[in-house]
Amino acid sequence: MKTVTHPAPARTREKLLAAAADVIGADGWAAVTMGKLAAQVGVSRQTVYKELGSKAELAEALVLRETDRFAERVVEVVAAHPGRPVDGVTAAFRCSLEAARENPLLEIALGGRQGGRDDFLPLLTSRPEAVLGRAVETVAALFARCYPEVRLTPSEWAVAVEAFVRLLLSHLMQPSGSAEHASGQMRWVVGRMLGP
Repeated sequence: MKTVTHPAPARTREKLLAAAADVIGADGWAAVTMGKLAAQVGVSRQTVYKELGSKAELAEALVLRETDRFAERVVEVVAAHPGRPVDGVTAAFRCSLEAARENPLLEIALGGRQGGRDDFLPLLTSRPEAVLGRAVETVAALFARCYPEVRLTPSEWAVAVEAFVRLLLSHLMQPSGSAEHASGQMRWVVGRMLGP
């Protein structure tokens, strides 16, 4: 007799988040239902609610997942620019901007598509600690570790990174040109902040 094994909760949760991201990419936030996610992953609706909670909690989990991926991309970019903080920070900004402009979850969060703004937008505006705080803490620690030649304290790095992330969000919400143009402006800002 074949033994049936059930996936670990963390794996089930990740599968559900991936399924939700797929639905959003194809059909938008309004198309996401707990029943649809349950069917795609092969679990009960009760399991979906147990793993994800409400639809608003699903929105938060998805945005936090993307925030963690943002931080992972920054780690990779910074690793390619050792000892060159202005180049590394500017490259991280450009990579993040380009990735975010192609990300349907961030497009919805910033109001680019209908149907998701009510659940997503508060995570970036009225409740910024969920996204902004997490990104700032992770990236500031990374920059401080990778660029010790920059004479900023950890708290000063946090202020600088928060400014960088807010500029990134501004360019996403109100783009005024290409990623190259925005990155050129950012390079000037970074050079002034991190220069001697």
